[in-house]
This record gives sequence, C-alpha cells and structure tokens, in this order.
Amino acid sequence: MEYLAFALKYRPQNFDEVIGQGHVVVSLRNAILKNRIHHAYLFSGPRGTGKTSLARILAKSLNCSQGPTINPCGKCPNCLEIIRGTSLDIIEIDGASNRGIDEIRTLRENVKLSTAGARYKIYIIDEVHMLTQEAFNALLKTLEEPPRHVKFIFATTHPHKVLPTILSRCQKFQFNLLPLEKIVEKLKKIVEAEGLEIQDSLLYAIARAGEGSIRDAESLLDQIAPVILEKKPVEDILSFLGIIDEEVLNSTLKALVEKDLSASLEIIDKIVKGGKDLGIFLNALLEHLRNLLLAKVSVKGFGELIDISCESKDFILKIAELISASEVLKIIDLLIEAKDLSGKLNTVRIPLELAVIKFSYQEKEKSAPSEKKNNEAGRKNSELKAVGQIAESEEKTIQSSAQLKNDFDLEMADFELEEESSVNVDDGGDMDESQELPDDNISVDGLKLKWREIIAYIQKSRAAIASHLLFAQPFSSQDSLVKIAYSKKDYFHKEIVEDSKNLKVIEDAVSKFMNKKIGIKFIFVEGIPAISQNSFKQEAVNNTEAEDNFQELDQDNEFIDGLIDTFRGSIHAED
Repeated sequence: MEYLAFALKYRPQNFDEVIGQGHVVVSLRNAILKNRIHHAYLFSGPRGTGKTSLARILAKSLNCSQGPTINPCGKCPNCLEIIRGTSLDIIEIDGASNRGIDEIRTLRENVKLSTAGARYKIYIIDEVHMLTQEAFNALLKTLEEPPRHVKFIFATTHPHKVLPTILSRCQKFQFNLLPLEKIVEKLKKIVEAEGLEIQDSLLYAIARAGEGSIRDAESLLDQIAPVILEKKPVEDILSFLGIIDEEVLNSTLKALVEKDLSASLEIIDKIVKGGKDLGIFLNALLEHLRNLLLAKVSVKGFGELIDISCESKDFILKIAELISASEVLKIIDLLIEAKDLSGKLNTVRIPLELAVIKFSYQEKEKSAPSEKKNNEAGRKNSELKAVGQIAESEEKTIQSSAQLKNDFDLEMADFELEEESSVNVDDGGDMDESQELPDDNISVDGLKLKWREIIAYIQKSRAAIASHLLFAQPFSSQDSLVKIAYSKKDYFHKEIVEDSKNLKVIEDAVSKFMNKKIGIKFIFVEGIPAISQNSFKQEAVNNTEAEDNFQELDQDNEFIDGLIDTFRGSIHAED
C-alpha cells in the first residue's frame, strides 16, 4: 500500500473533524442549513490551520449527492472524486504560480461552462494574495456577478495584501492558531491509530514546535515515527527534530532564578555540544520566561495564557515564588539584547553567555537582601553614632566656648611673661618659632575676635577653605605677618590652606577685616582648640547682619582694639 503522509492521511473530511475553528464551522453549517450560501468566501489565517481543508469540506457539502448537507456522505461519486482530488468541478488553483492576467482570463472563460455533473463548479484559489493587481482587476466583474453554478473560495495568509475591491465582494472568515491542547489531542489520536508508543512530554514538545499549526505538528510527528519505533530516548528524538525539551528549559529557568551561573553555562555548553541550534534555544527560553512573567503578573487565567504541559505549569508557579517580576523583565531584556547582538556577531553563544553572566552578577549583588540590610543598618548605626559623638562634642564646645576665649586670652598673657615657652612650635621650616613671642603690631586678640567672622566671610565664596580654617587659631604677629596655628594632628588641614591659591584667599579676607595688607604663615602649636562647628554655623547665620555693619565697625576698629587690649576684654553679641 502506498505510504500517505500524516497531514494528508488524517486530514479532516467533515465539519465534525475540524478542530480549533468552531466559529467558522458554525457559520458555514448554518448557511448550508438555511440555504444562504454566498458566491465568494475568503478564508484567512496562519498556515496549517485548516483553510484549504475546510474549503474542500464545504465543496463536498455543496456537491454531495445527498446535499447540500452539513454531513457529506463521503461515499457518493462526487464526494469520492473530491477526496481523491479528481473532480472536474472542483478546481484548485495555486495563486503563487498562476498569478498572471492570462490565467485569470482563462478562468473567466471557463466559468461560463456548465458543470461536469456536480451541483456547483467551485474554484478554490490558495494564496490568493499572490495574484497581480491586473489579475485581481480582471477577476472583479466575474466575482461580483458570477454564474449561479459557480462558487469561489479564496485562502490566504496575508489578507491585507488582497485588494479592497476583492475583499468587499467576499464573506470573510478568520482562522485562528490552534491551542496546544487541541493539537496534542489530535496527535494522540494519530499515535493511537498508528500503534506508536510515545510519551506525553514528547507530544507536547512537538505540538509546541508546531506553533499553533496542526499541519506542522503532524509533519513533525510523521518525521519522528521511524525513530520512535526504535525506542530511542526522548532527548535523542527531540535532538533529531531540533526541538528544545521542556525539562531543559525548566532546568535553565531554575538555574537563572537561583543565580547558579555554573549550571546555566553548563546547560548552554551541552546544547552546543549536542548539535542543537542555540538560536532555537534562545527563542524557547524567551517564551518560557514569558510564561514565568505571566505567572507573576496574572493571578487569574494564567493557564489559559500559556501553552505548556501541566507539569511545566506547576513548575513555573513554584519557581515564580522565588523571583520578582522586575528580575524576570531584566533577564528578558538581556536575552533580547543578546538576540539582537547575535545577528551582528554571527554567533549566538557569546551574547547568550554574556547575558547570563551579566544577570547572575547583577543579581548576586542584590541576592542577599538580609546581609545588605544588616550592612546598611550597621553603616547607618555607625553614622548615627558618629553624628551623636560629634553632636555631644559640639555641645560641650558650645557650652564652654565663652570660657575657651577667656582661657586662651589668659594663656596668651602668661605666654608673654615667660622667657622660654613650654609650647612646642613647628612650622616645618628653619626658623624656631618657639623662640618668638607674640607681637602686637597687629592685634592678635583683635584678629581672634574677628576670626569667626573672617571664616564666615570666606565660607560664602570658598566653603571648602573655610572648613579647614575651623581647626586653626591666630597665634602671633610681627609687623604685617600673622602666624596662624594648627595642632600637629591637623597637619592635613594645614597643607590644604598653604596652597598658594587658598593662601591668597585667606590673606585677602584677613586684610579686609584688619584694614591692612596682611601676610599669613601657618605653624604648628600643640593644644590649639578647633572652633565648634555648631557655633560657627550660628556665626555664619548671623554674619549677614555683621557684614552689613562691617563698614561702621571698621571705622572704629583701632579704638575698639585699644579698649580690648587695655581692659583685657572681649566682644559679646547682645541677646
């Protein structure tokens, strides 16, 4: 007996055997029952969804000896001729190879002829969108007013390419892709009829590879039938077809979710060494990640949105609890980038591995939230503790700020009476500053009283310099040279302000407040207290008013300095 391909052998022969196109079947049945048969139909939809098969069933229903009927007998001469493809009254035309105006002119001449014995002469034109515009135009008049015994059934995968004038003369039916379960159900019937033993997981893999096309799925099953008879493992059979097993996709998904980089790279390596197409694997993985994303964002109707086996659905629902939707979107974006990059590099492996590595490393940085939170909490606690210590220190400084002024003045007075100072002074140069006594050519006490105002003034334009001056105090003066002291532990601040540009800013500010061109030299003196930052901030706030009164104070500057020197006093702001 001559071998017949599964797609032809198990082609539906009546309306009851058509799967996945119930809306079309119901409409055509009712049209036949009520004798409302149109002269032109357009069946559009993806390949392998039953357009041509349903056209033949409709032709049998119209030309059956017992018809028109919704249940053609399949035994009368007309039905048998249609089944065998030998009927003279059912003319099937391939629009791709008969697309010119000459073929349509021949058709126009033939439609005038009566039937050879059937009730209707039916023209089935497949891929009708391939006809040229001239051919369409030549068909228009015949299609609009055909002879009563002529019916047209057009089939196309691209209805948008058909001229609107043709579409307007047809009843249009849209064919849908078949659900996975419907395809698996049909494949099981074929397997049972052929006496084959095959696992459900393999049937689901074949059905999924068909992508909604029953014909493609039947062809794949037909292809592996000889391999199934040899009882080969499922992995070998899928490899033979170039199909990625759901178990491999589930394992990859698990490795990605768990950030198991070694497992992910090992799976990719096995696929390459197994001779499978990484491009197919990448597409299948993206589809599987799409299913995972839907499981995260769709609480209701999740099972209806995806076409995978029940086992894989359960697995995805479990794995969805371990990852967030944003993480799923991240890996999808990375894989899409890898897919685009693979076209430029002419290789899939490198972009795919880079995407997996990038995702694993990025997510590893986020994968230990508890540790990160603990570290963050510890860091914040340390910062709070440090801030508390600073606040406590500043509070003490504020409380004793007035006393510090008086104490420092007294120390300076005592220092003038000492022949040899016990204070260790070092400016890093050849001169021994410890042998010099403070000189009042420029009033050091007056400068100390204005020191905060000077810092506040500098802070307006050069805040960084002002912050380093908080750790210094005016120490002594000689002619037009003022020596400003740092403690040795604050050597870093001394190095900053000694920079030529920074030094000029400070000298200009001091000269302005002292009404005299002043040179400045920074030295080391142990025991120099830093200015309280809180009190300085308050000084800076009040400095605006002080700045307004600067010119007035400046006029009496020498008189005020004299009073301070004579009475050993200090200036205090009024409450």
